[in-house]
Amino acid sequence: MRHEDFSFDVDGERLAATRTVTAEQPEPSILALHGFGTTSTRHRISYLLDGFAEHGHASLTFEFSGNGDSTGALTDSTLRRRRNEALAAADRLGRAVAPVLLGTSMGAHLAASIVPEVRPRALVLFCPAAYPEHAADLPFDGSLPKPGNYPDSPAYAGLRDFDGDLLIIGAGQDQVVHPAVIDGYLDSAGRARSAEVLWLKDSDHFVHRWLPGQRARLAEVQGAILRLLPTAPAAPPRS
Repeated sequence: MRHEDFSFDVDGERLAATRTVTAEQPEPSILALHGFGTTSTRHRISYLLDGFAEHGHASLTFEFSGNGDSTGALTDSTLRRRRNEALAAADRLGRAVAPVLLGTSMGAHLAASIVPEVRPRALVLFCPAAYPEHAADLPFDGSLPKPGNYPDSPAYAGLRDFDGDLLIIGAGQDQVVHPAVIDGYLDSAGRARSAEVLWLKDSDHFVHRWLPGQRARLAEVQGAILRLLPTAPAAPPRS
């Protein structure tokens, strides 16, 4: 595998990114979206992406504006801005096959919300959050509502168009996202080819801090995702 650091510009901000590519797949087909918080970075999920690369699956991950090595202030960010940044990142994936989207917490909300534009063949969502439609332009200065099971969530709306494979990784000790949110995701995924929830009963919301130290559970999660990657339906390439 090879790691390639680069950056790209969206709406006046420069976003730091990393491609993890392989001899079998020189262009990434997996996009990983991190969650909300001052300490969230593109590196948090590298333990999984490196494992996928060992099996020939290339990936791309980046930091939203206001996080990590990207420019901008977190308090100036909004869900709409992050959605636009996620779409810009998806445009940098390879186009030979439909992509796979990985999202964590707020990143899961964003991954589901861009389904109509990106047409992924699979979604892997860790501790998925959901936000109401009216929150799209609220700045991250304390104005954003807490994650919840909002019927009008853009994440749920995006899932209603999804016909690939859905895998949700839930945390049994999640102190941020109520289990009802996962129910909302499942209820919205009626067209999905498959929908599965893998529960990590001892993990809290910060699953990517907890999981690397849990050898058996990590192998279970890696195995579930790797089984999904080659079997997900191949949607038409994006235009």
